[in-house]
Amino acid sequence: MLKALCVFFALLGTFAALAQVHPDSIYTVELPPYMLEIDKSEIVESAIHAPNYSLSFDTTNALSVDDILWEMTYIPKMTNDMVKDRLSCIENIIPLHYNERVQAFIDFFTLKRRDFILRVLERKNMYFPLFEKIFAEYGIPDEMKYLSIVESALVPTALSRAGARGLWQFMPSTARLKGLKQDYYFDERLDPEKSTRAAASYLLDLYRVFGDWELAISAYNCGPGNIRKAQKKTGKLKFWDIFPALPTETRSYLPQFVAITYVLHYADEYQLINEKPAFPIPAEEVYVSQAVNLQILAKELRVCLEDLRLLNLAVHRDIIPPYVQNFPLRIPKLRYQEFLDNQERILQVVADVSENALATNLGAVRYHIVRKGETLSRIAQKYGVSIAQLKVWNQLRSSYIKPGRQLVIYTLSYSLPSQKDKKLNPKSITYSIYTVRSGDSLWQIAQKYGVTVQQLKEWNQLKSTKLEIGQKLKVRPIQ
Repeated sequence: MLKALCVFFALLGTFAALAQVHPDSIYTVELPPYMLEIDKSEIVESAIHAPNYSLSFDTTNALSVDDILWEMTYIPKMTNDMVKDRLSCIENIIPLHYNERVQAFIDFFTLKRRDFILRVLERKNMYFPLFEKIFAEYGIPDEMKYLSIVESALVPTALSRAGARGLWQFMPSTARLKGLKQDYYFDERLDPEKSTRAAASYLLDLYRVFGDWELAISAYNCGPGNIRKAQKKTGKLKFWDIFPALPTETRSYLPQFVAITYVLHYADEYQLINEKPAFPIPAEEVYVSQAVNLQILAKELRVCLEDLRLLNLAVHRDIIPPYVQNFPLRIPKLRYQEFLDNQERILQVVADVSENALATNLGAVRYHIVRKGETLSRIAQKYGVSIAQLKVWNQLRSSYIKPGRQLVIYTLSYSLPSQKDKKLNPKSITYSIYTVRSGDSLWQIAQKYGVTVQQLKEWNQLKSTKLEIGQKLKVRPIQ
């Protein structure tokens, strides 16, 4: 009885500590099952090269049994024949060949790096349902979801030393090829849904090239060019036939995938028990067409900032810039109605963004060659941006520009969603509100919010451009 009371009071202390950290958070009333800390600075190159992996391991050879400390009372020993038979039982569309290299990785993950598998088991409920849904849409084999573990260990913010990012470790060039936007404020490689769709599309492209899922997986790692070189060098086509001619990392890539697939299917058999699973935070999308400071929004909604960041992983620096149009911002579902009821006030408060937030725009980059007689004001008006933006993008200290200079200009990337979009705000059109300050002009306000003077006049029923300090203006429609 005394022991039970000690445990009870210890739990009370834990909840009290949580309440002190986030006194108003909706998530401190009851410890949620979906809380998951993700370190945005975490670097994960691949399962075998993840942080703290100090073991020097030759992935092209089997792991010697002598290197393993067997604890028969804790980890059951599986014979090679048992492993081979179990692999054949779970094989679906993608071949799961058994050999000494696959066995080496199975031993590695079930014996040497059990901590790695346990962390993956914690995270799989966060992302596997999403992978399964999207892969079904694209006609990708369901078991392809295990490839993300080899790529990122299911860490959505994973960053490789080569610059690959996200659950599917897209390099910048490949990401742009697949429509994932990257700029000062956004990196859609970190968006779980968009990056998974890009990965599905890319894997499907590779399968169409080679007609073989093993080769498609390998090409995802080293590129289709290296696969063709290996095929040409060996005069053969299948993965295990061209294996010796492949890059070293790729030779261990597919065996890792097979081993991970096996281990996650039979984790319980190896006493790898998922005791603290994480789940996605229930969320809703709201469309914003203005600047949003996530730190301020978290305070306004009384939610944990880390949860808000986790829902909007593609947003850098906790800032959504002012020139987006109907950007889909995800907020906890339990605060969705509160947001709708207080939308105008909240959007006005969260628009408090520093001037550094105007550093760059969204979307595709354009270039303008300055002609004789042109001014920054005229160029800004032509492209619907502000003079301040042009200065920051091009590192200009003054408004003077020489003819012949090339200017970098960013264009809008988020367009108005169609009326068929089921997630549009249920209210009729509302507007972001701006309070006129001393020195403001209608032109300056239009430039700041990426709209025209005529639009401001129409939305506010203005007959002239004259403004008064403290006047409230509708500056951008919110669908």
